[in-house]
Amino acid sequence: MNPEDSAPAYIPGRASKINQPMGRYLPPIPEGVAAAWLEKLNLREGWVLDPFGASPRLVEEIARSGFRVLVSANNPVIAFILKMIADPPKSDELKSALTAIGSAKFRDTRIEPYIRSQYQTRCQGCEADIQAEAFLWDHDGQVPFGRIYTCPHCKDSGEFPATEADKTLASNFTQDALPRARALERVAPLNDPVRIYAEEALDVYPNRAVSVLGILINKLDGLRVSEKQKDHLSALLLTAFDRANTLWPHPTARERPRQLTIPPQYRENNIWLALENAITLWTSDLPDLPLTIWPELPPDRGGICLFEGRIKELIENLGHIPIRAVLTAYPRPNQAFWTLSALWTGWLWGSEVAEEFKSVLRRQRYSWRWHSVALHSALKDINKSIPSKTPFFGLIGETEPGFITAVISASHFAGLDLQGVSLREKEEQAQISYSFGETTSIKKEGVKPKDAIKLGAQNFLQARAQPADYMAVLAAGLSAYAQEVDPIGTPTEKYYDLQNDIEEAISYRGGLLHLEAGQSLESGSWWLQEYESTILPLADRVEIALVNYLLRFPGSTFDAIDSFLCGASPSLLTPDTDLIRVCLESYTEEQPQGSGFWHLRQGDAPANRRQDLAEIKVLLPELGANLGLTTEQVTDDPLAFQWYGQNNVPFATLYLTASAVIGKIINAKLQPQGKALIMLPGGRANIVAYKLNNNPILREEVSANWEFIKFRHLHYLVGNPMLTIDNLDEQIALDPLTYSEPQIRLL
Repeated sequence: MNPEDSAPAYIPGRASKINQPMGRYLPPIPEGVAAAWLEKLNLREGWVLDPFGASPRLVEEIARSGFRVLVSANNPVIAFILKMIADPPKSDELKSALTAIGSAKFRDTRIEPYIRSQYQTRCQGCEADIQAEAFLWDHDGQVPFGRIYTCPHCKDSGEFPATEADKTLASNFTQDALPRARALERVAPLNDPVRIYAEEALDVYPNRAVSVLGILINKLDGLRVSEKQKDHLSALLLTAFDRANTLWPHPTARERPRQLTIPPQYRENNIWLALENAITLWTSDLPDLPLTIWPELPPDRGGICLFEGRIKELIENLGHIPIRAVLTAYPRPNQAFWTLSALWTGWLWGSEVAEEFKSVLRRQRYSWRWHSVALHSALKDINKSIPSKTPFFGLIGETEPGFITAVISASHFAGLDLQGVSLREKEEQAQISYSFGETTSIKKEGVKPKDAIKLGAQNFLQARAQPADYMAVLAAGLSAYAQEVDPIGTPTEKYYDLQNDIEEAISYRGGLLHLEAGQSLESGSWWLQEYESTILPLADRVEIALVNYLLRFPGSTFDAIDSFLCGASPSLLTPDTDLIRVCLESYTEEQPQGSGFWHLRQGDAPANRRQDLAEIKVLLPELGANLGLTTEQVTDDPLAFQWYGQNNVPFATLYLTASAVIGKIINAKLQPQGKALIMLPGGRANIVAYKLNNNPILREEVSANWEFIKFRHLHYLVGNPMLTIDNLDEQIALDPLTYSEPQIRLL
């Protein structure tokens, strides 16, 4: 399989600037990807199926693009988020709901001041009584060791040691049987077989949190508010439920928990502040979206039809729904989220609603084989019910080898026709295109999985013309496997066989080299044992394409440039955004400043760079003469020169370039004689440094044989009266190549 022939281009999308409820558990999918894919299909309306409902924001984007989206959501928490997205609350509505519960009575006081008092601390600076944002605990600690606060009086802010009063306050909360029993009863009654698992889940909540949340949950049932206000309160409480557990490691700012494992150190967050902060999280000024519950259908203009159950239960009744496309974010196995969702479902809506869902409490571990089997079961049923050749676009928001293997193997054995895989590794994003119905790929009779994977990986590296990380090599091998091997069997039978085939194919025995290898296959990068190609390394091709694009379309936005480059290097050859940024920083400027429109710098106009090269050509003989060397142009290469010393002995070969496209120089058939020097504009140095950092083969070659001189440093050397042949290397080293992260602001 040639990756360049396996369509589709990666759709970049854009990072969301808005935090979404439960966002740390949900697939991190860029905005705009779904709408762009549907536009590429030339679809403007109709039915889109999301069989897994793993990303409420993705469903919203489809619906707001004018489509009717049928989504299966088996998790009541996900279903609730979808309902809130369709009828987004305003800030005043959420504040009103919070006031309603905060004003309710608990014992002889209001709930709000009571809860606030449980997180009271004293400012170390001005000694005022204030609210702690969080208390800090060791996993096995009996009392907190620290606290985080911002004093509203003296503005003192940060992390401070816990006071004796803080420790005493925390000690007042023991593992009280009554609050725990109430919290458990709403999920699993006393004799329920899953109660033991509910108890284990509740153990990730500190005693103070169990007590405070119990007050809020009990009050929610008896509060006299409208159903809409109750939904708004449920939204705020849902966020508080998550903020109240111990799955907030300290000092890590962001964490995506997957298991109910208490970190070595964690934050115990202030629950009332969590409720207040949740207002911003749930607030939206977007217009309402039509939302119906299956089998009621939304209007033709678009909306969400929510099926609250498994896709298997829905798919048999889809005959009258003309599905035009299937678009989904693949769910990632997450024991933490699904287990906590069972608790939260019972706490918010009672044990009856939790009854059909609480079985998830039993599953403590999710293996990739299990995930592959589960996906296969769903996709096989869908494939039987969806019209032939219906396009399917699947998104993976947290790529890792097990995840992408599970998805591709499940889809393969379900009979889906793989169109292509595109990948952006550093952003952990993968996009996989399929077609439902009858397979159109031509399978080669008798092709062994191991051989297909090996050849796919090798062809990909040949096309890339530079080493790649394991994830991309694996995706290339799996793509070839899915397109060339007959889908005989199921993941249940074949998953471990496939794993063995992968390990044998992506190895030295499979014709590959593991560069800078660590203890795992994912460390370092991968390359070919035998490599012959006349094409430029991918990074060089991206640089050339970017410059040519801006010559044709000056004033382009980053999004336009990125989309073009992804289209020019499709599938698994998708360029890294860091490379694009480095190239933009080297070649362009923003005009007007802050506008987001990028133009080539005047100095990088082709005519101006030709003039620079002409000036350097004049300087080379002068510099050579200063060193006692003669200069001659290399035959048939107007940008290559040779310095000769006494007795016409070659001293150095010099190459001039206005770009950072050094692959064609280093891989050229002309071998340098003596020293090998590349002379380039100083503005290209960062691109070269980036390429060397990300290409160990190129770095090794350069380290052994090549040196770089920036144009500006060449001028310095020509005018340096102290320069000699003996100190030339020392003088060249005064202005080295160094890599720095691009600083340009991209809109």
